[in-house]
Amino acid sequence: MAVTLECIPSTRCRDITTIALAGNGSPVRVTGRITGPDEAPAVVVLGGISSGRNVTDHESEPGWWAAQAGPARAIDTGRRRILSFDFIGEELSPFPTTQDQARAILALADAAGIERFDIIGSSYGGMIGLALAALAPARVGKLLVISGAHRPCAMAQAWRSIQRETVELALRLGDGAAGLDLARRLAMTTYRTPDELEERFYAPDPDSRDAGGIAGYLEARGRDYAQTVSPQRFLALSYSMDAHDVDPAGIACPVTYLAVLEDRLVPASQIAEAAGRTPDGRLKTLHSRYGHDAFLKEETAIAGIITDFLRS
Repeated sequence: MAVTLECIPSTRCRDITTIALAGNGSPVRVTGRITGPDEAPAVVVLGGISSGRNVTDHESEPGWWAAQAGPARAIDTGRRRILSFDFIGEELSPFPTTQDQARAILALADAAGIERFDIIGSSYGGMIGLALAALAPARVGKLLVISGAHRPCAMAQAWRSIQRETVELALRLGDGAAGLDLARRLAMTTYRTPDELEERFYAPDPDSRDAGGIAGYLEARGRDYAQTVSPQRFLALSYSMDAHDVDPAGIACPVTYLAVLEDRLVPASQIAEAAGRTPDGRLKTLHSRYGHDAFLKEETAIAGIITDFLRS
């Protein structure tokens, strides 16, 4: 049974919690959020592994995708209900699959009385969106996948394996946070493009935010991440990404894929493969110096793609 944790009528936002059953039959507690008017069309919104249920700005809590979701934004919370949730992490051993995450969303949708919904998923969220569309075809209207594919690429697996080894070694040495700090620094170099980093950090303006150079930037990003995420949660979600596997041929709903041509984590060729194997798949492409992080940084372009998707 779902339990309402918070209800703020002025923002039409409420947090819910329920129990989902993982693929191995284990029960797991999952927390989600409904944002938007009751009875409005529902859209599941999912992001990268650092995201959660706080998609929109809410009270003093900043939304991870506030540029796209909120009143009068591309995902207009005056006209649509957003279902979002906190990913399952170390609660499942050895790690949750993307199918387990999909089951968690279905449990939350049931608890909220939402029978049918569209999905917008970026990065890890795109992987989960594909798993969900394959798992529950009768409940998904259409799906937008941004910088996500049906399987991980070998280079991304290589980078993540080094990150995990760093964290696991640090845990054995008694300082998991230090290992997570370093793992996040490495991850940041894969999210962006060499061109962007060169432009920002070669001889930066001494009065700019980048005055500390690339090492200072990475140090700050690693430190911030290690202060908000546990090593165990990071490991669980990293393993989940590497184990992801969905057959696009089994997805019945229309799927729009967006590939960023400069993305090194999820190459455009791999997304094109997924689109080609999806019965009702279509491919869009975008150039961006931000690489994999384009879904967070290319606000105008992404807003246009979301708007077109929701209108279709």
